[in-house]
Amino acid sequence: MAWRDQRTRNERAQRPPVLSIEEPTGQALADAAGLIGRTWYPDEPEARRGACEKIELAHHLKHATYVRAAMLGNRFAGIVAAAPTELHRHPKPGNVSALWYRDHMRAVAPWAEKTSDGAAIGVALAPITAEMALTQELLESQDDRAAWEVTLLIVDPACHGKGVGKALFMGALDYLSHQGAPGFFLATDDGCDFGFYDHLGLERIAEREAPGCTAPLAGHHDKGPFHVYLYGARLGDESDVR
Repeated sequence: MAWRDQRTRNERAQRPPVLSIEEPTGQALADAAGLIGRTWYPDEPEARRGACEKIELAHHLKHATYVRAAMLGNRFAGIVAAAPTELHRHPKPGNVSALWYRDHMRAVAPWAEKTSDGAAIGVALAPITAEMALTQELLESQDDRAAWEVTLLIVDPACHGKGVGKALFMGALDYLSHQGAPGFFLATDDGCDFGFYDHLGLERIAEREAPGCTAPLAGHHDKGPFHVYLYGARLGDESDVR
């Protein structure tokens, strides 16, 4: 009997953790901020990295009506968010970079305002600023994919290959479909694994070089010309998204 009990415990221990998609707890949101910092701001000093990760997460979630975390067992594995764009159309697209300071900087890092740290945080956030500018141009167009945005999708690298990213993404698309969204878009850049969206069959709507951005390219240690991208698809046509 003891041997059988031990075998049962071993079998349970060997079972892969169950993937679930759920509303994020406060701890999951804190884990998401930390993941953003480790992934996109690894070279920043601790205080600046903490400010960048909190500002970016607050930006992505500010208007989101759908936010879900992926959990592998009890472990945070990733997060996705989506928002209707009528809530964040900027009346003056040319001043979009001011959003960082007006909406987030004073709340998240008041200690950095009007200091060299504040300037450095602005430089670190330049890829997001460039994405925002490209996004505003799409919002001014008649493209029906501009109605909704997937504002955030990030997966812990330690959980890659376990279906986490696709589960998060497809859950967001189900939500958008139930909202009657004609389509959607998302912004990304060379610091991300944007090939994931090519693999899913999304269309690259726009691409632009962002000279002021110096973040290392995904999967590379060197730095080169940095680009931001918009991807999207129309819903209702299953061939658009795999």
